[in-house]
Amino acid sequence: MAKKKDPSITFLNKFGYNVIKLPRVGIEPMDIIGKDEANQWLGPLRLVWTSTAPEATPIGPKPAVAINGQQTDALDIGFGMKILANALAAFGATVPSLDMAYHRARKVQFSYSNVTSTAVALFDAGNYLTKGTLKTDNPVVKHYFLDQNAQAFVIIDVLKSDSITVTATDDHGVQVGVDVPAIQGVVGANVKIGTSGASNSTLTFTGPAPVSFGFIVQEIQRDGDAWSLQGVEAGPDKAFAAKAGAEGAATATAGGILLGSGCRLNLM
Repeated sequence: MAKKKDPSITFLNKFGYNVIKLPRVGIEPMDIIGKDEANQWLGPLRLVWTSTAPEATPIGPKPAVAINGQQTDALDIGFGMKILANALAAFGATVPSLDMAYHRARKVQFSYSNVTSTAVALFDAGNYLTKGTLKTDNPVVKHYFLDQNAQAFVIIDVLKSDSITVTATDDHGVQVGVDVPAIQGVVGANVKIGTSGASNSTLTFTGPAPVSFGFIVQEIQRDGDAWSLQGVEAGPDKAFAAKAGAEGAATATAGGILLGSGCRLNLM
């Protein structure tokens, strides 16, 4: 039997974005994601890259019209509660169990509000990389940049939002009410809850600051003396999780050499 696709890591793919499984503040364009058996956030590229060109300057935040207010498909309640718990944790709530508050629901739909995009121009990122040297004496760099069984990715576009709206329904798509006082009691004062409709079936959770929850993918590879750049399709294999307080995970040592033939770097 084929494994059921997890929409908590695919719901942005139809918009061309990948999912940050644990949204949080601090994930930005030009950050590095390492991929081997799993994907993980490593830190800003500038920690391991020295370039004669200026670092690419992020543009934005700008309204992400294509994403703002777009509602997901109806998701099974189990997957939906996973997405909601991750979003609430990003907004500063303790990760609550909301099963009792949503006990009548069988499906949920989500939409993000106040969505913005912060991105770097690909030309700027390319200039920074072309004129750069890689600090290869960092063991993290050796593994993710130089090992043929691992990859390094650079984020070039990040989605951020401070608000997520959840609509609860039964199996037939009929909206059902949820226990708002119980939810407010467990999420705490950092998260504001707004209601819509007499049944309290649609709730909007708003945090104190926008958090990063999605990103776009590009790929760049070193072939001899030249860089090549191509698009990479968004998908569940690009999703990653990053824990708060992980800044500087890939802190580099002072040495550095030019990135040579056979090494590869992927832009996300």
